[in-house]
Amino acid sequence: MSSINELLDLGERDDARALAEKTLAQKPTDGEALSALARLALEDGEVELAQRHLARVLPRERSLFEVQLAEAMVLQLSGKPDAARHAFAELTAAHPKRSEGFFALGIALLEKEDAKGAEKALGTAVSFQPQHFLYRYRHGESLAQAGRMADAAGELIKCIELRPDFVPGYLAFSRLLAATGQADKGVEILNAGLGAMPTERRLMAELARLRLVADDVDGALAQAEKAEGGALGLAEELTRGNANDAAVVLCEALEKRGKGSAKVSLTKGVAHEGSGRTAEALAAYAAAMKQDPSDWSAANNRGLLLLETGDEASLAEAKTHLEEAVARAAGKAPDPLLNLALWFGRQEQWAEGIATAQKVISHPKAGALKAQAEKMVASMQQASKKA
Repeated sequence: MSSINELLDLGERDDARALAEKTLAQKPTDGEALSALARLALEDGEVELAQRHLARVLPRERSLFEVQLAEAMVLQLSGKPDAARHAFAELTAAHPKRSEGFFALGIALLEKEDAKGAEKALGTAVSFQPQHFLYRYRHGESLAQAGRMADAAGELIKCIELRPDFVPGYLAFSRLLAATGQADKGVEILNAGLGAMPTERRLMAELARLRLVADDVDGALAQAEKAEGGALGLAEELTRGNANDAAVVLCEALEKRGKGSAKVSLTKGVAHEGSGRTAEALAAYAAAMKQDPSDWSAANNRGLLLLETGDEASLAEAKTHLEEAVARAAGKAPDPLLNLALWFGRQEQWAEGIATAQKVISHPKAGALKAQAEKMVASMQQASKKA
């Protein structure tokens, strides 16, 4: 394994990127460096960027393990899971001593919910690198999926021992214990994690969630207030962790205690939407819009949700809210512009959609939205020619 990919495999992304760029400065077509940059791009969801990196690899280096691994990962993230699993399996056959191939195959099989196959592949990866905390973590996940809870717990314990600051390890172990009727031990694990990382919001959020599950709302609020950003910040963290029901309970507890606000309503709306409760989400966003007429987020979210429902009445209202979001943003944020352009596109109003998307492209804070807007413009230009 090259030092670049070893850093990447261990999660040292910044160091891996720096070493890859240093290597490419001396050898612009280096396969290992380009494959590392491709994997980094894939971690950020930038499939096309990864493909561009790999396209620079010379033919004589396309047989490198690292290049083939990155190409298989591109398949996985390009909506071709069967082809990706086949490619990973071929890699393990061609390179039976390379743990990364078995690890990638195991992850692909986990996504397919092939617990037996995933456990076998990930167990092989662990056998090659028993001190690799991430391998232990994923192997534990596969064991839990296979119903081998005691073995899964053992792997997660080892993961935490190897990497005491790896938050997902504590979260997975706590949830495993809670799922097997040992929520009190799950709380102990979370508290152990907080002992090492006292300000870690994800651990605090999970601890609050367990208390809410046990109907200890007061205890959950007391825990939440210890976090940076208080209970609202922790409710936002819960939505990011897909613990939407707990986030709603926390938001409603704040409202009952006279601590409601536009941000609380907005967060409650996001949580309801995340759980598929459209009517409740729309109501929460409407409340947020009234509570803070200067904020664009709730109007943007409500407009986009109405757009996704698809019926004519909702579409008309969606446009009203998206235009309101654009007005409230007053040029400070590109997000509502992009969604308004999407509305025009859905209505086949190509000229208006293109003009609006171009405003996103030229916006100084466009960031990742710029690429989306560019694709939108190209798509609508092509569609307008066929109209």
